[in-house]
Amino acid sequence: MEGFERDVAALDLPPKFVKFLQRDWGIEQLHPPQAEALPSVVGGRNTLIAIPTASGKSLLAYIAMVKRLSEGHDRSKAIYIVPLKALAMEKYEELSEVGRAMGFTVGLGIGDATSEAKNIKECNILVCTSEKLDSLMRHNAELLADVCCVVADEFHLMNDATRGPTLEINLTRLRHIKPDAQLVALSATVGNAEALATWLDATLIKSDWRPVALEYATFHDFHVEPRKLQSPGKGGHVPPLGPPRQLDGLKSHPVWSVVSDGMDMGSQVLMFVGTRKSAQSEAKNLAKRVSKRLMKEQPERLLQLKELAERLSGRSQSNLAEQLASCLAGGVGFHHAGLTHAQRKEVEAAFKSGILVALTATPTLAAGVNLPARRVLVRDLKRWDDGMSRPLPVMEVRQMLGRAGRPKYDTQGEAWVYCKGTDGWEVADAVADRYFFGPVEDVTSKLASEPALRMHLLASVATGGLVHRGDIEHFFFSTFLGSTMPASQLKERLSTMLGWLVEERFLRKCGDDPHFTPRSAGLNMGDGDEEAWDDTVPPWASSAAETAGVEWSPQTSAHPAQRSPSVHTSPVFGFSPASSFAHGSTPALNPVEDGPGMRYEATAMGERVTQLYLDPLSASILRTGLRRALRRLVRQDAPVSDFGLLHLAVATPDFASLWAKTADMEANSATWLKANATENELLIEPGYAEAMLSDIKSAWMIEEWTEETTLRELEKTLDVLPGDVHHRVDLMGWLLSGAQHVVLTDDVFAEEHMGLVSQLVQQVSVLQQRVRHGCKADLLQLVNIRHVGRQRARDLAGLGLREPSDVMNMSATVRQKVLSLRGWGPLLLDNIEAEIERVLKRSKQTPPQDKPRRDDAPLAGERQDHH
Repeated sequence: MEGFERDVAALDLPPKFVKFLQRDWGIEQLHPPQAEALPSVVGGRNTLIAIPTASGKSLLAYIAMVKRLSEGHDRSKAIYIVPLKALAMEKYEELSEVGRAMGFTVGLGIGDATSEAKNIKECNILVCTSEKLDSLMRHNAELLADVCCVVADEFHLMNDATRGPTLEINLTRLRHIKPDAQLVALSATVGNAEALATWLDATLIKSDWRPVALEYATFHDFHVEPRKLQSPGKGGHVPPLGPPRQLDGLKSHPVWSVVSDGMDMGSQVLMFVGTRKSAQSEAKNLAKRVSKRLMKEQPERLLQLKELAERLSGRSQSNLAEQLASCLAGGVGFHHAGLTHAQRKEVEAAFKSGILVALTATPTLAAGVNLPARRVLVRDLKRWDDGMSRPLPVMEVRQMLGRAGRPKYDTQGEAWVYCKGTDGWEVADAVADRYFFGPVEDVTSKLASEPALRMHLLASVATGGLVHRGDIEHFFFSTFLGSTMPASQLKERLSTMLGWLVEERFLRKCGDDPHFTPRSAGLNMGDGDEEAWDDTVPPWASSAAETAGVEWSPQTSAHPAQRSPSVHTSPVFGFSPASSFAHGSTPALNPVEDGPGMRYEATAMGERVTQLYLDPLSASILRTGLRRALRRLVRQDAPVSDFGLLHLAVATPDFASLWAKTADMEANSATWLKANATENELLIEPGYAEAMLSDIKSAWMIEEWTEETTLRELEKTLDVLPGDVHHRVDLMGWLLSGAQHVVLTDDVFAEEHMGLVSQLVQQVSVLQQRVRHGCKADLLQLVNIRHVGRQRARDLAGLGLREPSDVMNMSATVRQKVLSLRGWGPLLLDNIEAEIERVLKRSKQTPPQDKPRRDDAPLAGERQDHH
């Protein structure tokens, strides 16, 4: 890396930006890998930067964006793509500082807030998630007209089955629409960086350099064995490994020795565990021991921790919040997705401030916000996945261990892995060989999965401008999937999915275009395929791994499962592709395959589904269930209940169902009884027993939420944590909104039934509002007022105040009763009344009446047109 310019003052960058880096961020010199990447980044070339955490990847991205924007015009736009909302906020704050220094406006796209729209359209720098960018490209493709630079942060998460396909499609589409825009991908170390760089047509920058030395060590039987040192190495010198050492501790609680030793050295400990339950129990056990030490050694710190805990417990609405507050009071926090967003932010802030001694977390934290610690311990190297305990990938463990060592604070980070087993030495050697010295896994495309392919295939036709089969195939061949999968195999998958979308009436065929010319030149067909339209490989020659699905029927089983009698259908084992659904089966491949000139167009339903960002299979399920609901309303032969509508939305692949736990699976459990009691309300066929109970439990949880059941009660009765409730409430609100659009777009209903269609839409709309606010229907007028949540609305309703006008006209006696309730105060009540007054004043304003036009008055003898 020698020979590259590292002095910031000498770089070919706008003087204002150089001054900002030096004055505001204190950067005088670039790190060696930054200096190596700079010629490519500043030169406007596509660049893939695969260097360790905290080595300065983000700065290189900012340099590229500032350089391109400075060379462009006033409307030039740079896009910074992140995988998570939390990371988006972090980058938005940093880029806002850059924007203020350079005179650039910065926008944020992470949700559906209407206030975002203006910033997104007018900003020079847009920070957004992959999903938001995908949605923007579907609705406002013109936003990309002035894009000059695109940054993909955490690029290695293209390997993630959930987020990866959207990022892959976004980058492919951007490269098609704006081929001249610079693309900068920021990645952790991956196994196939060269292949990814080739796909992006990018310069590859790889390095193991870190600004803070990182010592990897195994921990077993209280023995710490340093194994590897990743160091900046000044002047080519790499310092030696530290000596092995033995920690003092308790056999009943080995990891306490790691935290206790950290306290001796003044080091915070970030501990990764396999499950949420482990995060909570480990934090609880550690907090007891930490608080005892702090009581003797740092009593003033305990007082600060007590204030933090009291602040959190004061807003407590659940048992989990009380557990968190108790742990924080002892100097230890826990962090997982079951916490609410506000609770996670409190924990992160407390750890960053240094007041916490230790933090236990699930692996999701490693891919989230920047939260380094001097010492990181990976306690669990396995997690439950797909019905069995599996070892964590090397890439994921390296991400966790990379959190060790805080730039500007530590001279060295400590990355430890806890090795469990009867023969600790043997296990430790195996762990070191795999996770310290072994190769990192390759990033593989997840776009071939059915949910991803059907969603993005429909979008490519509905809003992506691809109408000919040849163009559709050309586009998907240019994805990373297309560069790694044989062309004939990918072509077969596209053909099957196009057939399903046509059969489901999301797409329609418009006939063959004789003037279409295939664009096969320049495609990377993969695996030596020479022709994009090669039809010589028959479907049966595809590998067994690509089989469409496996089904099992109890009639053919020699050992049918013994279960308690259920009112639901027989169980089904295995999985089924979209093609197997009765309400929308995929036709077999045509004997004569459509040629590249076949034209497709999206139907009204296909366009609507794409705009709603729904999985087409979700839309198909919703459409089927809503048609059944309308037939019930017409015939009045079965109920159309709120629970049935909730269950319908839960049954879609876009909803994240709760797990049915062992207690739920037992005969005559509350969940099982609920399933039997609601059979005639269901609008869609239930799955096999476990999936059925998962969906019933999920719909029941949302139903209880709309009945104003508290988070504490939901946690107690259904074992659902607050963060899980909020996440699923958000999903349900989105799906019920989509359901209204689906039923209104459906074109199969007769004119005489339109009144009942409106009635059904109204029922779904009211249910959506109840889900959003978590209340019964009688509170909807009150909860829509700012500052009034469901609890305050119920307080007001309990005093006979059920409408906004009631609140405005309440007597002094009633007002005093309101102020005497817990959580109420004069300022709050004044704000609520002011908001009501504003809303009522606006509602009274009637639009100006148009004056009758003289030229609209008919002439004498003019025949009246009644149409």
